[in-house]
Amino acid sequence: MFQTKSKVIPLAAFVVDLILLSLAFFSSNFIRFGVFMPEDPFYYTLFLIWEIVWVLVVLRFNLYEIPRILYIDKLLSKSAKALLTFIVLSATIVFFSTDYKFSRIFFLTTLLLFSGLVLVWRAIFLFFYKKRRKTNRSNFAELVLIGYNTHIKKFVKKVYLDPKYGYNIKAIFTDAELSGKLGKLKKGDLSKAKQFLEENEVKEIVISLPNKKADFINELLEFADNNLIRVRVIPEFSEYLSQLFSIEYIENIPVMRFREEPLQSLTNRIMKRGFDVAFSGFAIVFIFSWLFPIIAIIIKLTSKGPVFFAQDRTGRDGQTFKCFKFRSMEVNGDSDSKQATKNDARITKVGAFLRKTSLDELPQVVNVFLNNMSLVGPRPHMLKHTEEYRVVVDKFMVRHFAKPGVTGWAQILGFRGETKTVKDMKNRAMADIWYIENWSFMLDLKIILRTIWTMLFKKEENAY
Repeated sequence: MFQTKSKVIPLAAFVVDLILLSLAFFSSNFIRFGVFMPEDPFYYTLFLIWEIVWVLVVLRFNLYEIPRILYIDKLLSKSAKALLTFIVLSATIVFFSTDYKFSRIFFLTTLLLFSGLVLVWRAIFLFFYKKRRKTNRSNFAELVLIGYNTHIKKFVKKVYLDPKYGYNIKAIFTDAELSGKLGKLKKGDLSKAKQFLEENEVKEIVISLPNKKADFINELLEFADNNLIRVRVIPEFSEYLSQLFSIEYIENIPVMRFREEPLQSLTNRIMKRGFDVAFSGFAIVFIFSWLFPIIAIIIKLTSKGPVFFAQDRTGRDGQTFKCFKFRSMEVNGDSDSKQATKNDARITKVGAFLRKTSLDELPQVVNVFLNNMSLVGPRPHMLKHTEEYRVVVDKFMVRHFAKPGVTGWAQILGFRGETKTVKDMKNRAMADIWYIENWSFMLDLKIILRTIWTMLFKKEENAY
């Protein structure tokens, strides 16, 4: 996870891993047996097995590589998968290699403690590494841009000129007119590009040219291959194709597949569903068993009508399901067609509190347990809104590729509550689509923690 030009950082990272494994090992021995140093030689053999297995897992998952485009949650998700693999491999090897009666509590405590320590220190390291990258330009990757258009202009502004990504533009060659900072970086038109590459040490070029320049592009690629220059190409169709896609080769023919969906992976779906079941089951047994009756009694004593409000909403793949909530309004005939608005007369006094604190959404954890919803995902809309917005909001229905959630990426970005304009719904839909295309287990945890923080400590203006 920490591969850079310096060989010191990967080595230091590996040493830290072994220190954490040692700390987990001796701490677990103290927890289980009351002493730090194991008395039985078998446990030292076990420690050696863990070290070997961890080295193999590190190499398999390439954990010491840090990409230029650094997303902490994705890297932590990668580490979590590696740790899960480490636990399974360790258990398998020990199970099939010995029938020695060692302490299972010690075994599990060590693995869980090591996993927690690794995730915490990686999160801290990545946070400070990302912060340091903004100010330390010595490790910036230099590149030359050849070609310039509307799409690469957006990319340059959001990525190549942002210090946190660690890039430094050495020169730009284009027939287009440039001004400001980019104008100063322009070293000539396209005809001057090859000469510059010949006269200067260049390690990477980024080409963004139309198909009619195919001969010139091939000339640049040939020159780059013969001069140890790495090449990235931003293709012409990126001008009009902004969604994520991947390319796979079938009989050496490139085939584009639109939109990466991590949750199409069976492993990822099992991981997400497993967490949903564990979390919702725990909440139902240990929290809702006493909290639900209290809220139900308060609702019944303060207003007429049922405790729960069940509404048909649009779920995954456009399927309809019953979404549960605590009733927060007086019984009315507009609930399936009219959104709640600020100072809405239909909302009861108790309902206002429930909505402000999001407690009215708690019964949806039952939906999670029943597999209608997930803890995290796009918020489900009433059927009327689905039919309305699918017409006026581009790609609106894409958000239904995923199971709806109790909370979501759009909600922690502030796109919650009443959608007053089409733009509000467009922003929400774009955030939901981003979540679908960038899902990771660590992203789900991040959203859940931020949702809990908001419920407890932050006042939401759109919560009414």
